[in-house]
Amino acid sequence: MAEPIGLAAGLLGLATFAFQSSVALFKTVQSFQYHPKRIRDLEEELEALSGVLGSLAETINAITDVDLSALKVPLLRCGKACGEFEQEIIKCSSRSGGNRTSFRDWAKLKYMGDDIDGFRQLLAGYKSTINIALTDLNIRKSSITAEGLEDYKVLIKTATDDLEERLQSIDTKLETIFGNTMTDSGTDTAELQLLKEERTSTQNYLQICRQLSDHIDQIQLNAQRSGSSAAPENLETIPERLAYEGLQGCKNSLVLTVAKLERHMKDVVDRMVAKSKTATSSPEDVADLVRLQEEWETTRQSIDICSRAGAHLKENTSTIDNYATGDAIQFMVSTTGKTIHGKNRGIGWRTRQVGGHLSDDSLQKLSQDMTTYTFQNSGKDGNSLSNPDGAVDHKLDSEFNGRYGTGYKLTKSGVETSSSTRPTDSRQGNSPKG
Repeated sequence: MAEPIGLAAGLLGLATFAFQSSVALFKTVQSFQYHPKRIRDLEEELEALSGVLGSLAETINAITDVDLSALKVPLLRCGKACGEFEQEIIKCSSRSGGNRTSFRDWAKLKYMGDDIDGFRQLLAGYKSTINIALTDLNIRKSSITAEGLEDYKVLIKTATDDLEERLQSIDTKLETIFGNTMTDSGTDTAELQLLKEERTSTQNYLQICRQLSDHIDQIQLNAQRSGSSAAPENLETIPERLAYEGLQGCKNSLVLTVAKLERHMKDVVDRMVAKSKTATSSPEDVADLVRLQEEWETTRQSIDICSRAGAHLKENTSTIDNYATGDAIQFMVSTTGKTIHGKNRGIGWRTRQVGGHLSDDSLQKLSQDMTTYTFQNSGKDGNSLSNPDGAVDHKLDSEFNGRYGTGYKLTKSGVETSSSTRPTDSRQGNSPKG
């Protein structure tokens, strides 16, 4: 088992501690020969967790300009959980005679009231949190494919749902302990009751804030579906800009409110745990209470990491869907290094498209060149215009001006004929709309 370590240690030390603890637990589980499915599943989860922790340690060594300190609490708790569960296995096998060949009491193992499957889900939460933090870092350092972007969104959503479910489970366990403490504490009953009511009130207001934030997100999503990009740089009308600024102001205010409520919640829980410790005589019960408190804080921290990763994804990703017909120039370009997720779609023989990452100067020069090319080839001021087939050049005939757009004189059987109808795209077989 790895040596105990505290939050004062550096991030690399915590990552190494968690990695060594997960490897030690994996080896201990493997040393037993009886491996039912739930144990095989645990081994797979431990192997995946060790891989993610190893990648994290390598990243910390290689990159020094990105703050990953939010992972300190999850890493510490991950390492401690692996070490404590390893000790539970050793104690349980010792009570069964210490024979690693015949040990079959896996079902008796409990950790914070959960069985092996519950512990495996706990490890999955640590793994997902660390994986999201690493992916968030990679996206900010480089680009990502459209498929990778969608997979990452699903990962964040799934991890957040699982973590919130776990937080509810921990809350239920703490509620039970606090209720038992109130029954046995005597003179502290009144104070604990007040703290319990304060905790419930804080939970309710946090829920209200989250519901309001989700409602604002839905309004912005509906705006996107109705044709507005709901992004400040693309808003065209004054009402759109005012609505966007108002919604963003609400969201920013909600973020600050939620942060204050969560700090207050932590303070209330800490005080309730302290009261419950003094009323609990069993060292095992005190240890379980401390673990639940640490796990409650870790889960909240992990949810916050997922939330920030989702926010970074929105800030660093531009979603663009261009569609045009006829003579059009389409740009799907990032000059700020943002990840681009979208499509350039155009119908027409003179549609020109640009996509990728360019400097601002390069984009301006390219835009000027393409505009100039379009202007010169539009027949403006008597300039020549090429036939779509590229076969014959004809001067612009003024009789077509102001009617159905630019016209072309077509050659048929060696005889020039004038056409005042809509020009034909002979290469695609479509008639561009005037």
